[in-house]
Amino acid sequence: MNPLVVRPEPQNQALCRALAEAGHRPLACPLLSFGDGAGLHALPALFDTLTHRDYVIAVSVPAVTFTDNALRRRGLAWPPANYVAVGDATGRALAGAGITGATVPEDPRSEGIVSLPGLQALDGCRVLILRGDGGRHMIAPALARRGARVDYCEVYRRHYRADPGGSLVKSWQSAGVDSIIVTSGGLLAHVFQLATAHAKDWLLSRLLIVPSIRVADSARELGFTQVINAEGASNQALIAALDERKRNDRQ
Repeated sequence: MNPLVVRPEPQNQALCRALAEAGHRPLACPLLSFGDGAGLHALPALFDTLTHRDYVIAVSVPAVTFTDNALRRRGLAWPPANYVAVGDATGRALAGAGITGATVPEDPRSEGIVSLPGLQALDGCRVLILRGDGGRHMIAPALARRGARVDYCEVYRRHYRADPGGSLVKSWQSAGVDSIIVTSGGLLAHVFQLATAHAKDWLLSRLLIVPSIRVADSARELGFTQVINAEGASNQALIAALDERKRNDRQ
């Protein structure tokens, strides 16, 4: 198949290599990059308040990367808290930053985080959520109701690639893209926004591989007619979903 890969670098190149090794013909077109968040300056003060009974929740790999880089620039260390990583990749990023034993919920959605046993009774605890700009706001209210003092820290910002002339979608059409791998709700919305009115039908008829039920539901609401939930954003899960469709098409 000829999948379009829009996830940011360096994950884009890694996924494209894996897709090519699996016999696909991927088209790399990163639509998202990251920059320093507005809250990085507040990290030292926020971290200074945390103790062994408090929690740090990292919602993504960039949340870990930008935090770790900011700490290293200042000669500071991660605080002695309990760590929660949203997704296996985020857990590996924390391990790479020297944080071992982070809890990784099986369900990487906000619902999976707030259902963790360790986050049920939080009277007197502080919770710091490391994230980018925007995102869902379910975690903080749920944990606050359990007695926690919750702070968000925007450690990175998302920058989506613009296409004022509409050339990107035309290049996808010319390349024979038959499927699109989208790894977040934000990327899904941006891909949809990039398509002009005359290209919407073409876009909505592509096979769409998404990482979760939530993104799958959003895709169907937009009008996508072929949506497969890979149940994860790892290269293995995404390729397995695409391979399954390829096998079904051959039958």
